[in-house]
Amino acid sequence: MAVYVPFSPGVEILGQSVESFLSATELQTAVMRKILVQSGFPPRVVSTDWYPQARWLAALRFIAEAIGENTLLAVGKRIVDSAAWPEEVTTIDAGLASIDVAYHMNHRINGAPLFDPATGTMTEGIGHYQYCPAETRRAVMVCHNPYPSDMDRGIILAVARKFKPAAEVSLDESKPTRKRGGESCTYHVTW
Repeated sequence: MAVYVPFSPGVEILGQSVESFLSATELQTAVMRKILVQSGFPPRVVSTDWYPQARWLAALRFIAEAIGENTLLAVGKRIVDSAAWPEEVTTIDAGLASIDVAYHMNHRINGAPLFDPATGTMTEGIGHYQYCPAETRRAVMVCHNPYPSDMDRGIILAVARKFKPAAEVSLDESKPTRKRGGESCTYHVTW
């Protein structure tokens, strides 16, 4: 699957995730709102409403091409503050593992939620953020989804730094990466 292309038809994203876009950078909110509208969003994004993932991906693609990767990194960092997230997370390991759950909590397909917190049931169709513990104070995250690499790095970095402020995240250039047409990206997290 290519970056910026939904894995399944009918995928939607929760508005509160999209709101991260509006507060991600020092760009004026009006500019960011204009990008969303040009991508098919209404003039006002409502946090509890659902929007087609394809529109969200179009807005992110525009940012990548017209503004740059640093803005995508900033969007990723802000998503952690605005998106629906599991509440029981208290350690860096649990935080990194929770990214996949949060990802599924903020997406649905044809109106059906992709994660049921009551049962812990996760539905497929949008890819994953796979947490792999490595050594002491290290982990690996494999991101297989349609989102841009720098946004994923921002999400991972923000989660890691919630628990370990000095944490660092780096893209493993020796592995396939969506930046070079791969289907996933692998990140090394150290703290």
